[in-house]
Amino acid sequence: MEIKMQDFPEPNYNVHAFYYVWYGNPQFDGKYVHWDHPLLPHWDPKVASGYPTGRHQPPDDIGANFYPALGPYSSRDPSVLEEHMRQLRIADVGVLAVSWYPRSMNDDNGEEVDNLLPLVLDAADKYQLKVLGNKYTFS
Repeated sequence: MEIKMQDFPEPNYNVHAFYYVWYGNPQFDGKYVHWDHPLLPHWDPKVASGYPTGRHQPPDDIGANFYPALGPYSSRDPSVLEEHMRQLRIADVGVLAVSWYPRSMNDDNGEEVDNLLPLVLDAADKYQLKVLGNKYTFS
């Protein structure tokens, strides 16, 4: 299907949205990535003992407060990137703040994302969206 930019509102470059590219699923990544992160414990050990431990178990139990309409997707899936850019453009977003971390700083829940950035840049460009980098740090 051909995309006609005149069918979308003009992008508002004063509206920014954070965009995280660290999600994966078995179809594109061979496993779930980030959707299955550990259950976060309560800071009070007495309270924490009353809650389950372990990891989220996708596809039904994911590490997110809301279940995505596209399911536990992969950020590498071209159809997901296309749909996200379309949704952002419809929402009048003009700039994506893409969260990125250096390879040396990824944690046990994340994979290296450098090779994903060209895909995001191409998809954003197709929808006339600007992209800025947001260096994510774990501390």
